[in-house]
Amino acid sequence: MITYEALVKDLTDRKFAPVYLLMGEEPFYIDRVCDYFEHFVIDEADRDFNQAVLYGKDTNAADVIASAKQFPFGSPYRLVIVKEAKGLANLEMLATYAQNPVPSTILVICHKYGKLRANQYKPYEKNGVVFESVGVKDYKLSDWIMKRAVHEKFKIDNTSANMLADFLGNDLSRIHTELGKLKAILPAGSTITQDVVQKYVVQSKEFNIFELQDALVSRNAQRVFKIAINFTQHLKDNPNVMTVTMLYRFYHKMLLYQMSPVKDREAQARAFGNLAPNIMEKNVRAAMSYSVPQLMQIISILREYDVKSKGVDTNTEEGDLLIEMIYKILHV
Repeated sequence: MITYEALVKDLTDRKFAPVYLLMGEEPFYIDRVCDYFEHFVIDEADRDFNQAVLYGKDTNAADVIASAKQFPFGSPYRLVIVKEAKGLANLEMLATYAQNPVPSTILVICHKYGKLRANQYKPYEKNGVVFESVGVKDYKLSDWIMKRAVHEKFKIDNTSANMLADFLGNDLSRIHTELGKLKAILPAGSTITQDVVQKYVVQSKEFNIFELQDALVSRNAQRVFKIAINFTQHLKDNPNVMTVTMLYRFYHKMLLYQMSPVKDREAQARAFGNLAPNIMEKNVRAAMSYSVPQLMQIISILREYDVKSKGVDTNTEEGDLLIEMIYKILHV
């Protein structure tokens, strides 16, 4: 399989294969490669005759092949893009086409949120390119954010990158979008600080998830419920699914540190990432304020309410679920 960097270089150099299978659980890289094909391979004036964008749920493999077998008109290539290929009926027919593709056609199959088995994708490797889009591990996410920020002409420190990672999670598309928003707001070469993240990314009406985390750790019940009630009044900005996910990451990092047999700097970095000393010290203090059984119980509560927040096995309103969950966490 080809790497993302090698694939981008080939496309930039206009070295095209007749078939591309883009697959994997992480949509970010697939979307970016697909966008390149859609906007930069066929000249805009020639797209009406030489470019087709099909959707798996609205077509079938036979129609895709029929489109791929058409010859270009006034252009060296015909481009056929299949989006949402996971929903395509008779997908295996495309593997048969890949054994003997039309040389003047570039067929791009975007199979997001899933990886084909080896016997399914191997046929594409004979005459084409197979790319697997893999997500970024949580412990590498802040480094990925720092690299993307530099790519977008920003400066950013470890602490601010970790703050973005904690708030946005490993949804690379969302991180890319948020950096794009900052690019529209801040001058090129600006530094993304914690204040910038708080002001332009966290975007809470009055409180944010980091303040809720601090209040929970300090066991300040009055402030905890003040923030939680505010969240229930602004569920559009603070949906339960996001709150539960953020709290889960927060407590899971503390559990990783607590369960580390040696509490040295390496253990701190493995659990919390590369943070400024004062922020790292704050995270370590928070972790040490809980016992391992307490952290495991809190994580169990968060898993329970993650399911409930998605509407499974409950008729309770979203705001009431949040208050229930916070009460249980606070009283562990």
